[in-house]
Amino acid sequence: MSKAANQKRPVAVVVQTHWDREWYFPHQTFVARLIEVMSRVVAQLESGKLQQFLFDGQTAAYEDLLANAEPALVTRVEALVKEKRIALGPWYVMADEFLVCGESLLRNLEIGIGDAVAAGNCQYVGYLPDTFGHIGQMPQLLANFGIHSAVMWRGVDLPVAEFDWQAPDGTRVGAVFLTQGYYQHPLNVTDWQAALARYLDSVAARSLSTELLLTQGGDHLLSVDATAARIEAFNQTNTTYQLVEKSLADHVETAMIQTAGRRQMICGALRNNAQAFVLPDVLSTRRYLKRLNQDAEDRLLGVVEPLLAQLQLDNYPTRYLQDTWRMVIQQQAHDSICGCSVDQVHREMGTRYQLIDQRLKVLVERALAVAGMVSVEQHPGQLDVVPDVFADDAIFTLFNPLPLAFTGSLVISLFLRGEKRAALSLKTSTGEPLPCVLMSVRSDAILRSPIDDFPERLEGHRYEVMVHCAIAGLEALACVIEQATAPVGSSPAAAMPAAIENRRYRIFLNDLGELSIANRLTGQTLTPALSFVSELDAGDSYNFSPPPNQQRVVQTRYSLVSCRTLAGVQELVLAVTLTTPQSLSADRAGAAAETVSNTGVLRIRLFEGAPTIDFSLEWTNRASDQRTRLVLALPSPVDCTFSDSGFEWARHPVKYADYPTCVTRQEMPVVVNPSLSTIVAGDLVFLHRAMQEYEVLLVNGRQMLGVTLIRSVGWMSRRDLVTRGVGAGPDLATPEAQCLGQEVFEFQIAMGGIAVHPLSVAQRYRRPVVCLRGSTSRWAGGFEIDNQTLQISAVRRVGDSLELRLWNPTDGDQPLVFMPTPHAGQWQRVTANGEQCAGSATLVKPHEIVTLRCRRQRN
Repeated sequence: MSKAANQKRPVAVVVQTHWDREWYFPHQTFVARLIEVMSRVVAQLESGKLQQFLFDGQTAAYEDLLANAEPALVTRVEALVKEKRIALGPWYVMADEFLVCGESLLRNLEIGIGDAVAAGNCQYVGYLPDTFGHIGQMPQLLANFGIHSAVMWRGVDLPVAEFDWQAPDGTRVGAVFLTQGYYQHPLNVTDWQAALARYLDSVAARSLSTELLLTQGGDHLLSVDATAARIEAFNQTNTTYQLVEKSLADHVETAMIQTAGRRQMICGALRNNAQAFVLPDVLSTRRYLKRLNQDAEDRLLGVVEPLLAQLQLDNYPTRYLQDTWRMVIQQQAHDSICGCSVDQVHREMGTRYQLIDQRLKVLVERALAVAGMVSVEQHPGQLDVVPDVFADDAIFTLFNPLPLAFTGSLVISLFLRGEKRAALSLKTSTGEPLPCVLMSVRSDAILRSPIDDFPERLEGHRYEVMVHCAIAGLEALACVIEQATAPVGSSPAAAMPAAIENRRYRIFLNDLGELSIANRLTGQTLTPALSFVSELDAGDSYNFSPPPNQQRVVQTRYSLVSCRTLAGVQELVLAVTLTTPQSLSADRAGAAAETVSNTGVLRIRLFEGAPTIDFSLEWTNRASDQRTRLVLALPSPVDCTFSDSGFEWARHPVKYADYPTCVTRQEMPVVVNPSLSTIVAGDLVFLHRAMQEYEVLLVNGRQMLGVTLIRSVGWMSRRDLVTRGVGAGPDLATPEAQCLGQEVFEFQIAMGGIAVHPLSVAQRYRRPVVCLRGSTSRWAGGFEIDNQTLQISAVRRVGDSLELRLWNPTDGDQPLVFMPTPHAGQWQRVTANGEQCAGSATLVKPHEIVTLRCRRQRN
């Protein structure tokens, strides 16, 4: 390098592409484009026109390339990766961080790093260029995999590029803020020298480090053949900057050294949108995708993995389980799960979720078959003692998937062949009576297909049964069904106003048909406790935006459908109708003249002794261009709320919406908050399944909690929003994002506080005791953690070890005490990738994520 070059400011040129697997085109269209782009990139690398290439930081695109490209190209790509000229990882996909659970993000890294290491070149930088904001625990999650730096764009609001990012537990990583964004391709354009100089001048003013960064590339872009020549030409003529191709990891290392001791620290989640859009309303766009994702996560983490860990199987389905995880995580890519792609993408996602559902069922069924709980053969060998392949659920097992004791009531579903039974009697396999209440019965039929004979359709009935039981942590309770001698009666419905009650709550309709919830412990009554609000939405899949002539419709009144009392449970069923404009007017300035009726059926159940009220809402949406919210009265004023995201219990100061009246290039400040399963607003606790967007509202001077049910929008992106006047993608119509039709919402409410951490109640809500067909003696012994505050992230088998991951949501130390168990060896703390590490196995520090393993002894 010449003396003149040494006096110029160095610029690391990281040639890259950001590869959304699906977005404004469906997946296979982008696969074809991927092959074309990478064919040219490979030729440039081989010819010396390009020195290094960053393959976006997510290995799923690399996986797509290997699966679809011609073998000759695959061989060339693999060689360049091994030569460290194509950088991969550390992610499998660039997931949305707020819509998926922490364990999914961890498995995402686990798979991505594993893929990149196996290929020969893993990039150990937390590269997050386009994610719509970042969870607060990301630094701790990265550090668990040996990654101590991060690069991102959205969510940061700083005057300079380099900073330290600290998680709630105190873990820090050095970070680089892409102040002008990751999508920078000045070397591709015609007036490339001027474009490059403008870019460098803009980032130079905001970089603490001497070395600047150019992420040369963008969404689905190739690198031009002239890249090297233009870098050389620029260096010969420009007197201020000296360009050099580098890897992102090398630049980050240099920048952290050059800025040591000068970086500002930022703590927690990054969702500020002053400098870059965070597109917050994707939290509720195409809500059905969020429901399907949580269902898959909960079944993997709350059924499949604990079940496989506790059933002592010789043939563990390692590959099938790993591939199922891959399918689930592929759906979590930010443009996929956020619902902000074209309709065809999300139709294909629906098909893939059906495939995931099939795989999850197969994983459970195969485990039960190998354990001898069910049979797959109609004609087993003479020495085999197996159940009838056509057996129903007359013999079943209740399995507790958490290492926490369970005592209480749960509702299970059982299929029994033959005529309808008026009542059921249950007992354990040892003959002890199992208290139960028959809730409902319906006709049903299932198909069984033995592997050695013809399939057979089984006719019978599906029974919804409430069972009261006590099961130790990770233990199983074998049960049998007997026909009761007399039906269990129910009391007649009460006269209006209809009411149900237990020791804690009384729920009733007042004379106006409004729902009231009375807390019998505090004497406080909320009326109307639950209402529905619809407001016009002229936005797109990324942002809510009110039209100039906004119209809101509020419904607080219900009509009674039924009310009944059974032993240990009471149920109130209500109907509600919300009449709204059919859509926006043709000019999108206000409401259309036509109206539609949106209808719902709300089922409320009170279980004796339970701290929460159980709700299920079947909602039929017939309106377009609107947002419907469930609005809950707050028992007392609040200045903040709390909710959960990945491995975090986060505080959110109350911010009220102040909608602009004209279109600008700025995104409106974020007012909606994310939640995976739990919201706390003062004395109100709201637990839910995939109702992931909420906001504190001020209605006639009274604070309310608004939880989004449906966002109906007809465009992927628009450029006329008062809440974001610049496009977030191509302006494409997405009529299926109106989400017309029926959707189901499940949630629980508690008032006046509960005895344990709210997340502990939500944990059991999302991972309840599981009902399995058949029974077996092949269970490994269970174990329990004597601390209800610690949150269980995963229980799984890894090789011949049992792995347990948990985290502490509080600001104080939490003891980790295992109940004595004969099967378990000594627990050892390990990193997320399984390496032994320092740290106590008996104490979890505030906000800490802990992974433990112990060797299993076979029974």
